[in-house]
Amino acid sequence: MIDIADDARRVFEVLKDGGIAIIPASVGYGIVAIDPAALQKIFVTKQRKAHKKHGMIGSYALHTELHILPPREAEMVKLLTVDMDLPLGVVAPFREDHPIVQKLGKEIIQQSSVDGTLAMLVNGGPLQEELSRLATEAGLPLMGSSANLTGEGTKSLVEDIEPEIKAAADIIIDYGRCKFSTPRPSSTMYDFKHMKLVRYGACYDVIKDAFQRFYQISLPDDPGREALFSGHLMQEANRY
Repeated sequence: MIDIADDARRVFEVLKDGGIAIIPASVGYGIVAIDPAALQKIFVTKQRKAHKKHGMIGSYALHTELHILPPREAEMVKLLTVDMDLPLGVVAPFREDHPIVQKLGKEIIQQSSVDGTLAMLVNGGPLQEELSRLATEAGLPLMGSSANLTGEGTKSLVEDIEPEIKAAADIIIDYGRCKFSTPRPSSTMYDFKHMKLVRYGACYDVIKDAFQRFYQISLPDDPGREALFSGHLMQEANRY
């Protein structure tokens, strides 16, 4: 049975001890860690190239602490993640002097930022919210990415995760199929510094409509997974 509080506590104990966890989010399964050595193990296991970046697993509260946005852009994040209760990958400038960021160390910060921005999954589901709360209260950074080999796509079921990825984890939490698995898993990601879409993902049609309806910002149509499997608009170096 699902027990959010107990599962988050068990995962957090593993992460504090330098371990790696595979956990569900509403947008797919993620592989996460706190310890820099564990994050590097994830990086190697996923066969990620140097230009691919870690993201932070966060919450709206942590986003407001770490990210630096003008009032309009800050309002947009609140509208989407709080008022509309949507998952969103928020890319924004961040406070490099924040104690949680400082605990990452220079190397992990470099592996997790692009052009002075940090990506954070906000509103990723109940387990991630509780796990983020525990990490934030302890002053620790919770980092990771999707639980799959690079280029193979976010997984909506634990049984679809590649064996080598599962073997790298010290704990796996299986909640069955993730809430947002069609037409795309993974989070829609938006860069609020440059005001541009980074990745097509879950709930994109609702997010696209909200941008147009409330802010008169036109986003492109999703070409679909067959035309753009990864969902990433940026295929060049240094991207999330």
